[in-house]
Amino acid sequence: MTPESWWKRRAGCAKALMAGSFVNGMGSMQGVEPRLAAALGDILSRPGSLVRAVTAYLVGIEMGVAEEAARAVACGIEYLHTASLVFDDLPAMDDARTRRGAPCPHVVHGEAVAMLAALAIINRGYAMIWQGIRSASPARRERAGDWVDARLGPRGVIGGQAFDLRGWRGEQSAAEVSEVAARKTGDLLRLTLVLPAIIGRGTDREIQLLDRIGMLRGLAYQAADDLKDVLCPEDESGKTGGRDAELGRPNLILAEGFQATLRRFKRLRQTGDRVQAKLPGGDERWGMLAPLRVTLPTTPQMVMVAV
Repeated sequence: MTPESWWKRRAGCAKALMAGSFVNGMGSMQGVEPRLAAALGDILSRPGSLVRAVTAYLVGIEMGVAEEAARAVACGIEYLHTASLVFDDLPAMDDARTRRGAPCPHVVHGEAVAMLAALAIINRGYAMIWQGIRSASPARRERAGDWVDARLGPRGVIGGQAFDLRGWRGEQSAAEVSEVAARKTGDLLRLTLVLPAIIGRGTDREIQLLDRIGMLRGLAYQAADDLKDVLCPEDESGKTGGRDAELGRPNLILAEGFQATLRRFKRLRQTGDRVQAKLPGGDERWGMLAPLRVTLPTTPQMVMVAV
C-alpha cells in the first residue's frame, strides 16, 4: 500500500467517525422546541465534506492529543464553520437559497429559527473545543484559548464577515479582497491546523509552518471559490453561485480579472506546497493535509476560459 492510499484509507475512517460526531453532537432533541429541533436536525443531517474536522482530528492524533479530545476539537471547529454558513446564507448577508444540495435553513424554517439554530450550534461548538483544550498543560491551554479568540473574534472570522458586507461595488482592489479572505477563510483553516498542534506536542517550528500553510490554503481556497462563483451557477457543494457581483461582495475576478486570479490561485497553491514540504517528516507524516490542496472544477466554462 502506497503512503497516498494509506492516507486516503485513514482519512475515510476518520471521516466516518467525524460524521457520527457531527450528526449526534447536539445530543437528544427531547425537550427542545419543535421548530428549533427540526432546524437543527436538518442542518446536522448534511455534514458536507467535513474536511476541516477530518484534518483537525488527524493533526491532533499526530500531535499526541488523546483521541476523545482530538475528536471534540475537530467537531467543534466543524460546528463553528457550519453555523457560519447558516448566517452567511441569510437574506441580510448573501441571500442564498441553496447550500449542500438542499434549501438553506432560513428558506425552510424561517430566518429567526435558522439564526437560533446557528447560535445553538456555535454554543455547542465552543463547548466541544474547550472540552478538548482542557486536557492540555496550563501553558498550552492558555495559548490555545488566545488562539481561538484571535481567529474567531472581531479581528478574525467575524471581522472578515463584517468587511465582506461593506459594499464593494467598483471599489475593490486585489489586496483588499485578499485581506477579507485572510480573515474570513484563512483564519478558520489556521484554527483547524494550529489548535490541535498547540494542545498537543507541536513544536514552535511545526506550529509556525502549520499556521502559514493554513493561511496559504485558505487564500487559495477563496481564489478558487471566487472563480467558481463567477463561472459556475452552482458549485459541487450545492452553494448558490453568481452572488458576489450581484450583491457587491469582494471577489478577486471583479478586482483583477480572470487570468490574474487564476495566476494568483496557482501561485498560492505552489507556495503552500513549498511550505508544507518544510514540515518534518514529509508527506508520509502529513498526508492528512492533502485535502486542503484545493483544485479547480473541470467544468466546460472553466476549461474554455482557462485555455
